Amino acid sequence: MRRTTKQVIAFFLTLVLMLSLCACGQKPQTGIVGPDVSAGGGSRPDTTDKKKPEKLRPVSGAPSEHPVQTGFSQEAEQSLVWLRDRIDFPQTMFGVALLGYTGEASDGDWLAEADQAMLQKYPFISEIDAAHTVGNDDYLYCLVPVDENATVSVNLMRWDPRSDTEEVIEVLYRSEVGDPVLIVAAGGDDAYAYLSYIQVQIVDNAGNSCVWEPQLYTATGHIVPCFSENGEYLSFDFTEYGWQDVSSELAPWLSDGYSGVYSWGLEGCWTTQAAAWDTGRTANYYLWFFPEDENGGSVDLDWQYEGSDLFEEMWGGYWEITSVMDGPSYVTISLSLVGGENYGVTDGPYYISETYPLLISPSGEEMVLGAGENGVSLPFMPQDDPQPYTLTLDSWFTESSVW
Repeated sequence: MRRTTKQVIAFFLTLVLMLSLCACGQKPQTGIVGPDVSAGGGSRPDTTDKKKPEKLRPVSGAPSEHPVQTGFSQEAEQSLVWLRDRIDFPQTMFGVALLGYTGEASDGDWLAEADQAMLQKYPFISEIDAAHTVGNDDYLYCLVPVDENATVSVNLMRWDPRSDTEEVIEVLYRSEVGDPVLIVAAGGDDAYAYLSYIQVQIVDNAGNSCVWEPQLYTATGHIVPCFSENGEYLSFDFTEYGWQDVSSELAPWLSDGYSGVYSWGLEGCWTTQAAAWDTGRTANYYLWFFPEDENGGSVDLDWQYEGSDLFEEMWGGYWEITSVMDGPSYVTISLSLVGGENYGVTDGPYYISETYPLLISPSGEEMVLGAGENGVSLPFMPQDDPQPYTLTLDSWFTESSVW
């Protein structure tokens, strides 16, 4: 009996041990809601705010460690997504833009010399950090891989005439996350004949690859594209060439879609309100353009004090336009004072001739005139303020008038 009891006890101990081992080896099941511990005075640990550990930032001499962009603002991220969508064609592997000539005055602040209108249209460019800025030459490029997970390498290269091959002098940048990169490199198409040069290599997730050297056509100043062996374009040039060498005051309008105009796009009466010359009184101004051909036509400018039926000044003359559609057009306005209450008694000018940069809104109903090339202002422009001035097309005057 005693022996039987021991066997029974041993059997139950073995059974308990086996059940314990089975419980320990069982994996937790997903999709099962646990008990609400908050009712018992406890709290469920919050894991929603836990962040993944950040990748190591690269240090000098260790380009193999992937540089990590510190993060873009919401506006910058949206502009980057929009650009990638714009350049995402079947054969395109990257987009590239020429931001400007840096020269020696930048002291490492490359964006100080960049096209400010481009920076406003693509705010992510201004937020590219130092870890994603490579090179040290004259021209500033922005390179954006289409594939967000593309591997990008930027190498300093040299042609070895003895072995008749290219060799890597230094790896300037390498990343496998496809971040935008600022590259400061040479410009002219003969820059690589005898000197070291920068070469970019891109490999996307599909295994497609391309090699491109930042370079400009000497004759036009446009970026030399990247071609496949079949002659297909692998790069997309998103440079706004018409915006280069334009005053920074026009940048907000350019980035909002304003552009140049042909002569017939100016036809009609453009109006604005402003303080009259040398007075604090508000006046209404009417600028009439009458196109005669693609080069220009005649122009009138009349103004009267607000609430008055009399014109203080009446100007007449002619205008000529240089139409640039991917940037500001340039209109030369030549006016003479021909009538009005001030005619013959004013101490002001009787003749005005000046060239102004001109932009038209996408709707065609707003005009922006920049400061004159020689500092000469039209009557509604503040004398001491070089900021662009906006006028609105008056549809009632334009449609009801008969010429």
